[in-house]
Amino acid sequence: MNLPTRAQPLTKTRSGTPLVAGRASIVSTIRGRWQAPVLTRVAQVMFVLAVVGMLVPAAIGSVLAVAVVGAVIAIPLLRVCWLVFRWWQERDTRFAVIGLALLAVVAFGAIMAMGS
Repeated sequence: MNLPTRAQPLTKTRSGTPLVAGRASIVSTIRGRWQAPVLTRVAQVMFVLAVVGMLVPAAIGSVLAVAVVGAVIAIPLLRVCWLVFRWWQERDTRFAVIGLALLAVVAFGAIMAMGS
């Protein structure tokens, strides 16, 4: 019988992912990470519009206030949509399904709010 005398260090996980410093090394293969800077820039523009909305006359200020509130609601939802898309591309179905469930809960809440 050919048994090792001591335990051999692990170099891969059961799924074949290489270990780096004892931890699974999972690196995204997708390039072009432009989502975060774009959404950050949109948030900055919305902040400027909110400040301008406080300083201009009532009619224009009301329109800007609606735009800012809409953006404050939409930006996190857009971020989740984008993450679901990226997770689906990377075949990380667990996170993609969780993201879709979150979006479904938000959609259900919006439908319920419009119905009342």
